[in-house]
Amino acid sequence: MKSNFFAIFLLILLSGICSATTAIFADDIQTIKVQMEKRLPLIVELKSKGIIGENNTGYLQYVATNRENEEVVNAENEDRKKVYAIIAKKEGASIGQVGSRRALQIAKKALKGDWLQDQNGKWYQK
Repeated sequence: MKSNFFAIFLLILLSGICSATTAIFADDIQTIKVQMEKRLPLIVELKSKGIIGENNTGYLQYVATNRENEEVVNAENEDRKKVYAIIAKKEGASIGQVGSRRALQIAKKALKGDWLQDQNGKWYQK
C-alpha cells in the first residue's frame, strides 16, 4: 500500500515538474522573441550601413572594422543560439545544422545591399 501511494505521489510530482518546465520554457521563448523584436530596427540599420552581415552559420558578424553596438550584436547572436538549440532538440539535429539552414533562409529574404556569407566563407552583397 505504501509503495502504491509513493508511486502515485511520484507520478503527480513529476507531472507537476513537467508542467512547470513547459510553462517556464514557453515564457523563455516569449522573452527571447520580445528581445529580438526590440533589437530588429537597430540590426536592420547596422546591416544597411554595411557594418554587419549574416554569416553562413546563421549569426550576425561584423564585415566592417567599425564594431558599433557590439552588445546588441552579441545579444542577438546569443538569442539566436538559444532558439537554434530549441529547434535542434525538437528535430534531433545539431545547433550547427539548424544555424546553417537558417542562414540559407535569411539569405533568401535579405534586402538588396545586405552583406551575406556564402557556404565557402566568401562575403558578398546581395
